[in-house]
Amino acid sequence: MIITVVGPGALGCLFAALLSRAGHPVWFLDHDPERAYQLSRQGICLIETTSNTYPVKSTANAKEIGATDVVLLCVKSYDVHDALRQAAPLLEDGPLLIAMQNGLGHHEALRQVKNWAVGITAQGAALIEPGVVKHGGSGLTTLGFMDKVGPEMLKCLAEVAALFEGAGLSTQISSDIEATIWNKLLINAGINALTVIYDCPNGKLLENPKAREYLRQAVMEAAAVAAAKGIKITTDPVAKAEMVCRATSQNISSMLQDIRHGQTTEIESINGVIVREAESLGMPAPVNTLLTAKVRALQAVD
Repeated sequence: MIITVVGPGALGCLFAALLSRAGHPVWFLDHDPERAYQLSRQGICLIETTSNTYPVKSTANAKEIGATDVVLLCVKSYDVHDALRQAAPLLEDGPLLIAMQNGLGHHEALRQVKNWAVGITAQGAALIEPGVVKHGGSGLTTLGFMDKVGPEMLKCLAEVAALFEGAGLSTQISSDIEATIWNKLLINAGINALTVIYDCPNGKLLENPKAREYLRQAVMEAAAVAAAKGIKITTDPVAKAEMVCRATSQNISSMLQDIRHGQTTEIESINGVIVREAESLGMPAPVNTLLTAKVRALQAVD
């Protein structure tokens, strides 16, 4: 299968490297022509126990790619609209697009695409420099449709799941992807902003009593909002978030990576969206409001 990855960030580079290693032709669609040229020349260096480089093609012009079987949208949530506009020539023939964003707030933009699904992954990745990615740990990837689709699209999604499995990515298909989105959102709401505020790897949050209490309160606020919306959430979301902290204790969250690189974070799609959803329901969310404000301030400084 021919795969096009939109966005050569940490996650995009990880998936591109693993899929290329499995023998699939991989294209990158990048908004930066110079970086696209660099990636085509050097490939993607994947750092695991050893370092290996895998070939990719890369361009800033979607028309150069031609027909593609699958499009993996690996840009940040706030870049979805612009990325879809750039990728429009690829999407005309209706390949399945898998949107791999964190959080909420961007799905309406995706509804302009003919065939799209959501991918939620627990794979860990850190971008060391353009085209060089460190695999921070394996985890489950879940795929699913937000809207009702026919058997042809279900078959296509199953083929993508098999594609991922063949590349070493543990993958499942969910009939309730909204619940999966929210369950990851609860974890991200409890971890990501706090790693920014305390400037630390995930595991260090559990060693700081104040940070750990903020984590608990942020997750419980988000869980209350999800429950009010009728979303099925995990039985003990705080325990789940703490378990993720332990399992990824040395990892630098994507939000902290963004801050350290002077980039915009996804705070509005994570803690910020919880605040907005709570307000719409007439519910309080003081800790998520506080965390959102603190990360916004750090972004403004950077």
